[in-house]
Amino acid sequence: MTDIFGLTPGAFETFLLVFVRTAVTLSLIPVIGGPQFPLQAKIALAGTIAYLIFKTVHPIAPLPSLFALANALVAQALIGVVIGYIAFLVFMAVQFAGEIVDLQIGFSIVNVVDPMSQQQVSVIGQFELIIASLLYLMTDSHLLLIAGLADSFKTTPLPYIVFSGGMQQDIGVFIAQSFLLAIKIAAPIAAALFITNLALGLMARVAPQINVFIVGFPLQIGVGLIMVAVTLPLLSYLLPPAFAGIPQQIQTTLATMKANPTPAHSLAP
Repeated sequence: MTDIFGLTPGAFETFLLVFVRTAVTLSLIPVIGGPQFPLQAKIALAGTIAYLIFKTVHPIAPLPSLFALANALVAQALIGVVIGYIAFLVFMAVQFAGEIVDLQIGFSIVNVVDPMSQQQVSVIGQFELIIASLLYLMTDSHLLLIAGLADSFKTTPLPYIVFSGGMQQDIGVFIAQSFLLAIKIAAPIAAALFITNLALGLMARVAPQINVFIVGFPLQIGVGLIMVAVTLPLLSYLLPPAFAGIPQQIQTTLATMKANPTPAHSLAP
C-alpha cells in the first residue's frame, strides 16, 4: 500500500486514532472545550497535541477493514468522552455549589448563560465557575490533564477496548467526591444564611408588626454576598487538590478498560 501524507498505512491509522481521542477530550475539558474557544483553534491545538503524542506511541499494524477502523475510532471517541467527563466533574461541583447558594439567597430565579456549557446557570454559580476557571489555569491543571491524556495511551493502548463493570463504579465514586466538594464549598454560606433565616423567624415571633419579608430579602442578599466574598479563599484551598487529582482519576478509570486485539467485542460491557 502507498504511504499517506508520508506515513505508512499503520502509522496514519495510529495518528488518526490518537487525533480522535485527543480532539474529543479537548472538546469536553473545561475552559478549552468551551464555545468561547474558536473551533479552528481547537482543531489546530488537537492536531498539534495529537502529533506530539503520536511520536511517543508505537504504530499499530494496519487494520484489516474499514469496519475495524470505524470500530477503533468509536472506541477512541468513547475514551475521550470518559476523560472529558471526569475532568469536568470538579466544575460541575462548583456550579452545583453556586446553585445551592443562589437558592438560599433568593437568586435562583435569576439565570445567566454559561459560555462553557451554553446552559443557564445561576449568578453565583457563574461567578464561582469563572473563579474556578482562573484557578484551573493559574495552577497549570490544564497541562496536567494533557499529560494525563498522553499517559492514557499507555494505560489503554490502541486500537480497541473492552469496558468492564469497574468503570461505572469508579465514575460513581468520583461523582460522589464531586458532590462532597460542592457541599464543602457551599456549607459555610448556607450555614450563615440558615442562621439569618432562623433569626428572622424569631424576630417575626417576637415583633409580629415587623414585615419580615421586606426586611429579610435584602438582609439575605447582603449576608449571602458578604459570605461569598469571605469564603472565596476557600476555593483556592479546595480546588487545586481536586484539579491535581483529575489525572489519577482518569488513569484509575481507564485501567478498567482492557485492550482488545480484535474489534468483535471492543465495545461490549
